Amino acid sequence: MLAGLFRSNQPAVLLVLPVVVAGLFLPCFWHEPVALGMMMPLAAAVASMIGPSAWAGVLLGLLLVMSIAVQLALLMNALEFMDRRNHLVAFLFPIALAGLGGGLGYDPALLGMPFVLMAQRRTWSVGNTDPALGASFNAGLLIGLAAMCYLPYAFLLSVLWASSSVIRPFAWREYVLPVVGMALPFYFAWVVLNLTDRLPWKPLHTILSPDADPMILSGSSVQVAFMVLLALVILVALFAFSSGYARSIIRGKNLRSSLLAFALALMVIMFMLHLIKGSFPAVLAAVPCAIFGGYAFVAPKKAWLAEFAALGLCALALWVRW
Repeated sequence: MLAGLFRSNQPAVLLVLPVVVAGLFLPCFWHEPVALGMMMPLAAAVASMIGPSAWAGVLLGLLLVMSIAVQLALLMNALEFMDRRNHLVAFLFPIALAGLGGGLGYDPALLGMPFVLMAQRRTWSVGNTDPALGASFNAGLLIGLAAMCYLPYAFLLSVLWASSSVIRPFAWREYVLPVVGMALPFYFAWVVLNLTDRLPWKPLHTILSPDADPMILSGSSVQVAFMVLLALVILVALFAFSSGYARSIIRGKNLRSSLLAFALALMVIMFMLHLIKGSFPAVLAAVPCAIFGGYAFVAPKKAWLAEFAALGLCALALWVRW
């Protein structure tokens, strides 16, 4: 069934992903598009290229959802976060995003997430004895590009520092270069805005704008049931994660610690956004839910129970969307 299909290491299973995404997000084509408020320069540039077409925004959103799902699967497999290679994360991400109420179309936070994942992979791929100055700068530059889409992603610079602290011996330049890399997109954005007479530039207003984020929707009993089932899956997954952490060698422990730091940083961003404006983009919750949820399905003690949970999540997510 679903969990067994995506538990496979065969890349061909990713051909099923567009069917899953289309089934979950097809209703977006006839729903009203989400009104976006003030945006960071890169997100605003993409929005201007899309124009007023609601269908173009939905199509871009679907492409972003599929690209993030594939990126997550490649990241988990390349760095061997799990005991066996699989594509469960690619299946769980659109399910979590749909069930939590996100993915309604073009979203600056969704646009920036591919840059975030590329930055994390760049940082985590460096060994403890490999030269890392170039990787550190590139990771900071990617975080800067992500922040040009959605400003709160700038906080993920702390994840680069935390990852370097557990993966590699201390070298002060590897902590300074990510800051320089992240600052460059901000500097060039300021230069362009200055040359085009669009100053003053107020990045913080993109966070405070009340309608800037497609938020986790509230209230419906179906969505509450989805969140309860998802919470149970993640609870089981955390036990599996801790068991894998205990069995892993030093490199594996360091990478899993970095993964925890990434999830914790996203939780901090969600908490701060909730305090400031009462909402946050669903993609911020869907990514860690998909990453850790995969541990519950990779080697279940009772396969029928895992299949039941996967089918339940998919059915509830479809119910939420339709």
